[in-house]
Amino acid sequence: MKKAFTLVELLGVIIILGVLALIVFPIVDKSIKQGKEKALQSTINSIEDAANKYSVEHELGYSTNYNKLDLNELVNNGYLKDDLINPVTNSKLNGCVLYKWDEEYNQYEFKYEDPCPSYPEIPASLISILLEQYSEGNSTGLVKDSTNENLYYYTGTNEEVSNNFLWYGGHQWRVLEFDTSANTLTLITQQPLTAISPVSAVWESQEAYESSYINTWLNEYFWNSLDSSIQNNVLDSTFNIGIYTDVDEITTTEKVGLLDAKQYKRAGEAYSFLDIKNSFELGNRYDSTLHGYVTVNGEVGGALTSNTLGVRAVIKISDIIITEGDGSLASSYRTANKAVNINEVQVGEYINVPYSGSDNACGDNNMCAFRVVSRDNDSVKVVLNGLLPDTSTYGSSTTISTSHTIYTSLNKFAEGISDTYRYTGNKTFYIGDYSLGSNYKDVQDEMLEAGIGLPTVGEMFSGNDIDLSTSSDKTFVDVNTIENPTVSIYYWTMNRNNSSFTGIVEYRGSFNGALTSNTLGVRPAIYLKSGLNFTGGKGTAQSPYSLQ
Repeated sequence: MKKAFTLVELLGVIIILGVLALIVFPIVDKSIKQGKEKALQSTINSIEDAANKYSVEHELGYSTNYNKLDLNELVNNGYLKDDLINPVTNSKLNGCVLYKWDEEYNQYEFKYEDPCPSYPEIPASLISILLEQYSEGNSTGLVKDSTNENLYYYTGTNEEVSNNFLWYGGHQWRVLEFDTSANTLTLITQQPLTAISPVSAVWESQEAYESSYINTWLNEYFWNSLDSSIQNNVLDSTFNIGIYTDVDEITTTEKVGLLDAKQYKRAGEAYSFLDIKNSFELGNRYDSTLHGYVTVNGEVGGALTSNTLGVRAVIKISDIIITEGDGSLASSYRTANKAVNINEVQVGEYINVPYSGSDNACGDNNMCAFRVVSRDNDSVKVVLNGLLPDTSTYGSSTTISTSHTIYTSLNKFAEGISDTYRYTGNKTFYIGDYSLGSNYKDVQDEMLEAGIGLPTVGEMFSGNDIDLSTSSDKTFVDVNTIENPTVSIYYWTMNRNNSSFTGIVEYRGSFNGALTSNTLGVRPAIYLKSGLNFTGGKGTAQSPYSLQ
């Protein structure tokens, strides 16, 4: 006969099992929790990996502050499966991926957070950002049009209009107006891009304007310099090209045009944010013999068509997503576009190049700031964003050669740029005659093969884009971004003005002539090699791409 357990024995077994449970359960529970946490971390890693793969095929903002990437975006584009579960809470993951650009390592940094924080703001459209500047009844700053409730425009001084700067497609723009129903913005370049004669005779018809030198420059030369991603976002626009007192007397439809006198007046005319204390062309005639322009005093005046004045481009674009900036000159609104090497750089962007010369041409940091003029199959043409520290005479004749006096300073400067960066072969510089009133293409009938040169009339940034002011208080650029900003109020070009004078750019924004014996500023133009990688920077004046 089997003996049964006594009550005492059963209680002992239960106590032993209880003690074992107290010992084993925390270990098992901890192991389960660790397993779930490990599974969660694995899921988070897969989310961050998916975000990294997404960044390869999609443009993300290059902001150094965190921005958000919604999980639905990754799911909808096939980078993640739907209904991701948090194994710890057994609930659906509803967080987001925060990302920012790590400039030290030149790559994106990703981190998943759940719940998704209320900061930072998701990148917003430019129009939605600008609308926050509007208050009912504004008479300066951002104002609503009295006849169109969807149209907003800017009016006032630079103090009253200080937050409509946009860095876009290699250029610094000011927003003129935007339409909330069409989701479009009209922009004008902050800087003059070149200085040319507008036309051989005042236009009094659409056809005459469309065949003018200045329209050709805008819709051929300038247009072709824009990156295709920018071109695809520029819309056809109606430009008023009639007489300045009746601007819509004649109109034209183009991709790129000029400011009209009515727009200038609406902005506030003299001392407004559009008055840059630099003469520039308007799209209107002044009378039957004179072309309309804005004077250095900010007034609308008339000039002979042979006068060679600054050119500022006007375009209309579809709304864009802004990833950083506050709209000021030093921190303009920006899109996500950014190059990682020189082959991707856009015309107009800035590049810092190491300089080893002993003449302190590029400041204490020994980095020369250049601006991209053009690109070809094996090099990129750039022009110094400023002047050399010493002025120079031109040479013995108005037709430049590499034996001219000015090449002493040019060659000395070139020696300070390492062959690692500088294209050391010869390139073509156009040195033809540019008499006042002629076509900017006329300079192409004579050429000089050289490794370094000066700006050529009609090229990008062959005008007063660096603001050769008579004052150290620059009106349309950040003086801190200019090399040797007060050396001279004139600089030499590659071109003759006529048989007696060499072409120069002057502080008023016009192209003119000077005797070769004059001592003026020197602005070198060189070619950089293709294939060079950038180590940082954003391509702007305040943060140029860096070559090291």
